[in-house]
Amino acid sequence: MAGGRRRSYRRWLSFLSRREQARDGNTAFLVALRVVLVVAAAAIVMLRWYFIDARYGYRVGRASPRTYLARVSARFVDQATTSEIRNMAADQIVEVRVRNNGATHLVTSRISALKNAGDLSFAPEKLEEIVNAMSDDARKRVIGAAVDISEKNYDKSVTRSEQTAVIWDHLKNADMPQAEKNVAFQLIDTLLIPTVVGDEEMANRLRNDVLSHIPAMTREIRVGEPLILENQVVTPEIASLLRRSGYPDATIPWRHLAFVIIITIAWSFWETWLGRRQESPSSRREWIYIVVLLIFCWTTQTVPSRWEYDSLAILALAGWIFLTLPPMFAFHLVLGGGLIGYILAFPGFTSMIAVGCIICAVAAGAAFVVIQEASSRIKIWANLFSLGLYITLTSSFVRWGFGLPISARIVIINLGLGAFWSSVVVAVIPLWEYIFDIISPLRLLEMSHPSQPLLKRLQLEAPGTYHHTVSVGTLAEAVADRMRMNGLLVKTGAFYHDIGKLKRPHYFVENQSFGDNIHDRLAPGDSARMILSHVPDGLKLADDYKLPHRMKDFISEHHGRTFLGYFYQKAVDADKEAGGDGSGIDRADFTYQGPTPQSTETALLMLADSTDAALKGLKNPLEGRADLEKLVNDVINSKIMSGQFVDVDFTLKDINAIKNAMVDALMSMYHTREIKPLKTEEKSNPTPTVPPAQENALPEPNGAARADKKT
Repeated sequence: MAGGRRRSYRRWLSFLSRREQARDGNTAFLVALRVVLVVAAAAIVMLRWYFIDARYGYRVGRASPRTYLARVSARFVDQATTSEIRNMAADQIVEVRVRNNGATHLVTSRISALKNAGDLSFAPEKLEEIVNAMSDDARKRVIGAAVDISEKNYDKSVTRSEQTAVIWDHLKNADMPQAEKNVAFQLIDTLLIPTVVGDEEMANRLRNDVLSHIPAMTREIRVGEPLILENQVVTPEIASLLRRSGYPDATIPWRHLAFVIIITIAWSFWETWLGRRQESPSSRREWIYIVVLLIFCWTTQTVPSRWEYDSLAILALAGWIFLTLPPMFAFHLVLGGGLIGYILAFPGFTSMIAVGCIICAVAAGAAFVVIQEASSRIKIWANLFSLGLYITLTSSFVRWGFGLPISARIVIINLGLGAFWSSVVVAVIPLWEYIFDIISPLRLLEMSHPSQPLLKRLQLEAPGTYHHTVSVGTLAEAVADRMRMNGLLVKTGAFYHDIGKLKRPHYFVENQSFGDNIHDRLAPGDSARMILSHVPDGLKLADDYKLPHRMKDFISEHHGRTFLGYFYQKAVDADKEAGGDGSGIDRADFTYQGPTPQSTETALLMLADSTDAALKGLKNPLEGRADLEKLVNDVINSKIMSGQFVDVDFTLKDINAIKNAMVDALMSMYHTREIKPLKTEEKSNPTPTVPPAQENALPEPNGAARADKKT
């Protein structure tokens, strides 16, 4: 007995070690996928810059490569126009003149002396002689003209040339002979000296004062108006407007690159916290499939952005993800992954990114409802096209609300893209199934058809098992639909969970003839070995027929680590009869190797399988719903008590809902009703009984334990 416990303990430690190694391996694998996603996002940013922005982008101080239209309304200060107007005003101020007080005093004193006393001391000697030699009238006219003109113009000249011009302007109209005018000119020219000088400092002050009083010129640009025409020089102000409208320049986008890397890393950890609450992909090929889809959609979203179009690649992402992965997981994946795609495609275009955010939310939310029914390819196409229509309407409405350009051409293009991506999703999904071993509704429909090779073999070689799987599938699908689980997946898994019985169908009671039970002639250990082997045999058949990995989960997990208590006890009794004490019988030889159910779907199949077996193993008929509820409750409790649901997040509310749904489905399937005994005096025990042959578990659904316990 102690040796058996030690062996079981060592095996349990080995199992825990393998599980820990697998967990560490998966962690390293997910880290590698995060690195791939980040590198891919960074590569898309740099490739977009190299092939688009660096070649077709603008640079400050250079000619614009094309005409840029405003994507958003803007008002800005036109520095170029403002500077031009201010410079023109400043150019009007050529010079500021100020009076020279010393020169003014000298000139005014000369004029006063000449006027009052005829003082010519300021004049050259020869000029004075000429004036004195003139007749009294002539001298009076010359001196009078000199005084008059000097008094009027002594403070109006800066240079001698200006002074000469002013003097002759006045003399040409004087009423005197030309000879007298010449003398008067010489007299005035000698008397006057420039009394006004130019002040450059004062001129600069005046210019600055004028500039400060001229307001800055503002421009208002509406959506669709040109920001800059082709071949016009890009000024810093225009470059600022272009960036505000979301047009990237030709420089390397270091800030955008860092932003994309940071948000991609942060978003990639979404699975870590979501995985604790919702089911996530279990195989590495499914994770690789997700990464491939994201990179494909990011790239497809980015390429058309060169022409400022939205490729609606979010529709393809939503279609493929929701058709092949759990809905809640798909919702978060489409929402986050789609938004990163818009950030990659429209760097700096905040309005378009905001539109993309709303589109992603609508796509993820609508797909959660729309892409549920997938009974045919045309139905899937119609559902996807409807989703594309919702996205188009949302995009048009949000663009209108944000004041972004929208036209009939854009709407028509979006509708065309919706039809295109719907067709691509339906056409390409078989390729994804083949490459990444994923399951779509189409593949499940094909696999659940009775004409499938394995199902045909079950019908011919193990008809009892086939009918058992059909009953289990019907029950499990009904419950799954009530629980909002993937009913088609559960039903298809039920059809294949017992294919391992094809190797030795006669070892299982549902395929045996009446009165002939092969286990009556076998040792308990051999019987247990034959029964337990149908799980590894099923996995081998699944490999031979290339069944999806998800179907293998139903095969390997539908018994979990259930213990065949009946055969174990029979072996212990036989050992004691042979003179032993039963301690040499190893419990592990009578236990399924598992693993226990890792998903709600496989756990539900386990319950449906055990319930169907328990129903068919009843010796007494059920009298009503209460008996059926007790049977289902016993099955569920046995699985819980034996630790079969330790890896499944079933709450008490879930368990109760499953029990009620299962009872309702069984009432409909078997038409259970209140039954009165034929002879009231010979009442049999109506309580459903289950052979008490196992520890912490009900009899196995394959029925072998029941068949071996005829006595």
